Amino acid sequence: MARILIGTFFQETNDFHPNDTVYEDFGILHGEAMLEDRTGVVAGAVDILTSREGVEIVPTYSAAMGAGGTITQACFERTTSELLHAIDRQKTGADGVYLNLHGAMASERDKDPEGYVLQEVRRIVGPDVPVVASFDMHGTITRRMLTHMDGCSILHTYPHIDWYETGARAAGVLLRILDGARPVIGTVYTPTMVRGDELKTATGVHGTFIRYLERLEERDDVLAGGIMLGHPPTDCPEQGSRVVVITDGDRDLAAREALHIGQSFWNMRSHMQCVLHTVEEGIRIAENAGGTVVFADAADATSSGAPGTGNTILKGFLESDYRGSVLFPIRDDLAVERAMEAGVGQTISVPLGGTRDPRFTPVEITATVEVLGRRDDTPIAVLKCRNITIFAAASGPLLCDRWMYPAFGQDPKDFDVVVKKLPHTPDEWYDDWAERTITIDSPGAASPNIPTLGHRFVARPIYPLDPDMTFTPEVEVYE
Repeated sequence: MARILIGTFFQETNDFHPNDTVYEDFGILHGEAMLEDRTGVVAGAVDILTSREGVEIVPTYSAAMGAGGTITQACFERTTSELLHAIDRQKTGADGVYLNLHGAMASERDKDPEGYVLQEVRRIVGPDVPVVASFDMHGTITRRMLTHMDGCSILHTYPHIDWYETGARAAGVLLRILDGARPVIGTVYTPTMVRGDELKTATGVHGTFIRYLERLEERDDVLAGGIMLGHPPTDCPEQGSRVVVITDGDRDLAAREALHIGQSFWNMRSHMQCVLHTVEEGIRIAENAGGTVVFADAADATSSGAPGTGNTILKGFLESDYRGSVLFPIRDDLAVERAMEAGVGQTISVPLGGTRDPRFTPVEITATVEVLGRRDDTPIAVLKCRNITIFAAASGPLLCDRWMYPAFGQDPKDFDVVVKKLPHTPDEWYDDWAERTITIDSPGAASPNIPTLGHRFVARPIYPLDPDMTFTPEVEVYE
């Protein structure tokens, strides 16, 4: 029997979020409970591993959440010690380790938590047990990670729809190594922080690189390939983008293909930046539109670790003469509480926005309570303020799901403007039917206007903080 240990350590850190991530923010699972999700990245890995006879899966420990602020030192120490202790208890007879990681984690002191985990897992299981990881593409693979893992897989799609497949690819790499493959990792780092429409896999520049890598992965002598785009809201020293090509023993092939893609990626860096519009420009576009215009408030995207309490776009509409219908989402516990106390049909006056982010000051609104309810245990209040329908949610996991609206009587297709607190979404959410989507240059912890974020730890120079920098990509090889 091949005995494979599985562990998860997963969070997307936004160091510009005003609130830290603490232990209670993570979902903690032990043992078999880790296998209950049959659609995610771990499920993809498990299905591939168990499709082969003679493989025993040993789930150990999972600490996972979505996006959030900097991980406190106490949280970092507790989660990593629990994970490493669980792996240490099961190390006897282990033939391989699969880790579900993110790549964009950062704690108060250690700006490379995943590198620390891989280093310690390697210490526990020894040099001869293969360790393979999977990653979100929005992160950084550091040199410490590369030193202590034998292979990896990276999400290919943005918006992300290949979680399951990424886990399956990681498991495939691990099985190839157990079958005798000799992994050689060719990798090229570029000092680039990128955001924008050209990262969409289906239509953007990034997709052309991914399709090339997918053709490479079809070769028998290539185990995996991918691109870590970096995650600008994670303020860490090795922030940037990294191409990874893993071959079976072919050092020259790994180096040549990684350098080819890395040079092309660097050459296209200016194209992979976000085209931004002011709120006023967006309103003018909406006034002349013949259909729904979607305003992407990427700076306050909860999926990117922002609090979701930004009200800049709301203020812009309230101060304008725009008369079209607007659907605006926001997190605001006080507003929801006041609406719940007043009841449907009542009028309330309440300060809205900025409750968890000092970048914003509350705006006083008077609104009618139209709908009250809950979804996924999160209280929801739909408020009508003039021509603006405000979808207010209490703190929780919402504001990342278009399908929350119809459950509360609001169809996005019925509005002239829809604000989404997301950078990008699957096309069927909006792009397939909206006239256009524009990204608004509003402040926020996840602003695509990268130079406004305020990085302190990234190595300089780095693009676009240093737009006139020069750089020559170089390949590194790990084997």
